[in-house]
Order: sequence, then structure tokens, then C-alpha cells
Amino acid sequence: MKKFVVVFLFLSLIGHSASYAQQTEREQGRGVYFELFGSGLTYSINYDQRFEKRFDGLGFKAGLSYIGVDGTSVATFPLGLNYLLGKNGKYFEMGLGGTYLAGADRSNTFFSGDSRTTGDGFVGNLILGYRSEPQDGGFLFRASVTPMFGSGFFWPFYAGFSFGYAF
Repeated sequence: MKKFVVVFLFLSLIGHSASYAQQTEREQGRGVYFELFGSGLTYSINYDQRFEKRFDGLGFKAGLSYIGVDGTSVATFPLGLNYLLGKNGKYFEMGLGGTYLAGADRSNTFFSGDSRTTGDGFVGNLILGYRSEPQDGGFLFRASVTPMFGSGFFWPFYAGFSFGYAF
């Protein structure tokens, strides 16, 4: 839980400093969005930004999610690089990333023996999709096919949907 709070505060500071540095005109593609499925596996809250002062081109995303039920919990931390092609707020998005997963089972329902079992892992992903992000800021929407891959598995038809705010 401490890691979740630290990462959340870090992402909040990035978003705050980015909005503080912004003047009266939107100079760079930035956004915060909620993603259902996609790289966070179930859901995630993400920050996205271009590397240069433009609305298309190369950028990055960083996010987090946490689910805890009856002593079992999983936290995910999706990170990735993405590239936007397009103009006037309508973009084709392609990207490559990975998601770090950390889980704990304190209920002892999945494993016998120790009353606390923890584990972690890494899942790779691709992003191919559509993004609507107004150049003057506002409602951000994303829809993508997000193939997942890892040690011994490949899910080619995994998908994600996002909505948030571009600033």
C-alpha cells in the first residue's frame, strides 16, 4: 500500500508541475485519463505526455491501479512509450510498454502453508488504437487493441478504453 501511495503522489506532482508550467495557451499534449482494461489489465489511472512541445509524436505514459478484496490484492504499474500520428485532435496511437504487477494473498485461499504469500511479475503490451484529444484541452478519449504477452502466454485481442482530460 505504501508503494501505491508513493507512486500516486509522484504522478500527482508531475501533473501539478506540468499544469503550473503551462501558460495561457496549451503548448504540449498532456493528459490524465482512466483506462478500463488496456495496459493496467483491469483498470488504471494514467498520465500521458509528449516529449516535445507538440500534440503528435513521441511520448510516454505512466499509470497505476490497485484492487484488494478479502485479503488478496494486486497493484499494477503500466509504463510505456507511444507515438501519435495525425492532426487536429484525431490521432492513430501506437505504442510499446510493460506492466509491473505486485500481488499479495493474506487470506491463504490460493496457497497452503504461509498465511501471507506475495509475488510479482511483468507483462509486456502493444498499443494500436484511436485517440481523440482536443488541441485546446478538454475531454480525452482512447480506444485501442492492447495485445499482452509474457512468459508462456500471448493475448492478441485484449482491448482498452479510456476517458479523461487533456491539458
